Amino acid sequence: MSVKGVFRAIQTVEATILAWGIILIAALTIFNVASRSLFGISLAYVEELSQFLIILVTFVGLSYGASQGRHIRMTALYDQLPLGWRKVLMLVIAGSTSLLLFVLAWYAIQYVRTVAELGTVSPALQVPLYLVYCAAPLGLALAGIQYALTVVRNLREPEVYLSFEKKDEYEPVEGEI
Repeated sequence: MSVKGVFRAIQTVEATILAWGIILIAALTIFNVASRSLFGISLAYVEELSQFLIILVTFVGLSYGASQGRHIRMTALYDQLPLGWRKVLMLVIAGSTSLLLFVLAWYAIQYVRTVAELGTVSPALQVPLYLVYCAAPLGLALAGIQYALTVVRNLREPEVYLSFEKKDEYEPVEGEI
C-alpha cells in the first residue's frame, strides 16, 4: 500500500469513528433528556456510554486534526522565515511531535495494561475500563502516524506541508486580490 493509501485508510477510519461517535453522543443525550423529562427517569448507563464515546472522539479527533493540519500553531517566528528554513522547522516540528506521540502511546499502553490487571469495571455497564482506555493509545498512535506522514510528505515535496495533504499557504482575505 502506498503512503497516500495509508493516509486515506487512516483518514477514513478516523472520519467514520468521529461521525458515528458524535451522532451516538447526540442521540444518547437526546434520549436521556427525553426520558428524564417524560418519565422522570435518568438512565445512568446512557450517561456512562456517552462518556466513553467522548473519550473515543477526543483521542481519535487528535489524529483527525493532525491529518487536516488543524492543530494550534505558534507562527510568529515561523512566518518570518524563508521557505527553506520553514521546511526545516516543519520537519523538526512534525518529526518531534510524531516521536512524542509514539512515546505517549507507549505509556498509554502501559496504563491500559495496569487497568486491565486491576480488573476495574465501569459502575453502570460493568464494562472493563481498559477497553474504554484503549482509545488513548489508539488516538495517540494514529496522530503519531499522521505527523510521520507529514514528515514523509515534506521530504518528498518542495513546498511546505502542515499535514500529508494540507499545504502551508494562506487563504486570501475577503476583498484582497
